[in-house]
Amino acid sequence: MTAPQPGPNSFPDLVELDALRLTVIVDNEVDFMTSVPQELGLTTQAMSLFRDKRNIDKEKSTEAIEDHHTHTHHGRSTNSATRTIAFDFHDGRQALTNYGSFSLIEQTGIKGNVEHRILFDTGPHSAIFLENAKRLEIEFEKIEVVVLSHWHIDHSGGMLAAVEKIHEARKKNQELPPVSVDLHPDRPDQRGTCLTRLSAGISPNLIEYVAWGKDPSFEGIEKAGGKVSLNNQAHTVCEGFFGVSGLIPRNTTYETGIPNHTRWHEKTKSWTLEPEIMDERYLVARVKSKGIVVLTGCSHAGVINVCQDVKRAFNQEQSDEVFFVVGGFHLAGGSVEARIKETVNDMLALNPSFMAPGHCSGWRAKAALEEAMPGKVVSLGVGSDFFITEKI
Repeated sequence: MTAPQPGPNSFPDLVELDALRLTVIVDNEVDFMTSVPQELGLTTQAMSLFRDKRNIDKEKSTEAIEDHHTHTHHGRSTNSATRTIAFDFHDGRQALTNYGSFSLIEQTGIKGNVEHRILFDTGPHSAIFLENAKRLEIEFEKIEVVVLSHWHIDHSGGMLAAVEKIHEARKKNQELPPVSVDLHPDRPDQRGTCLTRLSAGISPNLIEYVAWGKDPSFEGIEKAGGKVSLNNQAHTVCEGFFGVSGLIPRNTTYETGIPNHTRWHEKTKSWTLEPEIMDERYLVARVKSKGIVVLTGCSHAGVINVCQDVKRAFNQEQSDEVFFVVGGFHLAGGSVEARIKETVNDMLALNPSFMAPGHCSGWRAKAALEEAMPGKVVSLGVGSDFFITEKI
């Protein structure tokens, strides 16, 4: 008997922000060149380095001269000042790509003079996360909450290092509380993939599994300095600046999870199939005059199920359309690429203003979405810095 579907998530105390900044720390890709709509206020990491005043080439610049109206530079008469930035392709501040979830920091909500910052996922690897955070000059002491989208090592692998770094930065100011780590309570012993095709009526001699690394434990997170907060219901954090979903309703007929996904049970020393990955959660923020920004870790529940749930959650507010969908759409791989056509059709009906598929989305899905919805698919990569504000 099929379990009844839960009602839509609800975020009644989610506040309307004046602006929202999203900075990508970890992702599979980097793209410093593709143009982005003005409404998303994107600044790539490369552009930030282009404008970095610390790299001014004084030999090729004239702006330091007080009289900017007319002056001579290297024998040439000019009517305006010039500035030249010395860009080094070996600059140690250029972030690195790495397989795994994107992490969003300086996911900064701004309302009046108040700001709140959170981190959404931490990627698969501590070293890459910390190195990219260093190169992107992340201000760890300002991070108040870490939200884990779901228990998968490619999203939680950098968790302990991130929490420890935030803890160290925040404890220097005794007025700052410990960082809160928002987690789903159903932490698996371990997860993995079944490599063997299991057909009805066929009993293979050998069933092969791949065991992924273990997610950090609640105790380990507390030891690193985080304050664990377990949530399986929709709720908000940071004075209502951000909403974290509970269970995502599964209503579409084709978004049926990951067929070969498995779960290890330490007590029975056995694997079981677990295609649904029910602990997955999404994140939302509301930006004045723009609408809802949706962040997905992997969309194991299906990106259409996610977006439809968001639409239901805000169906009383006519102005609250889905403005921007960012994250993993999980449409890469032979077991899920057959869903691309139906996903595109349903996304056309949902009609978000923009989408930034990353991580596990795959180029086929990106190409299909762009073909169906020209100009609405935005490049997502390490170092991308989106700034969404009512003023644009």
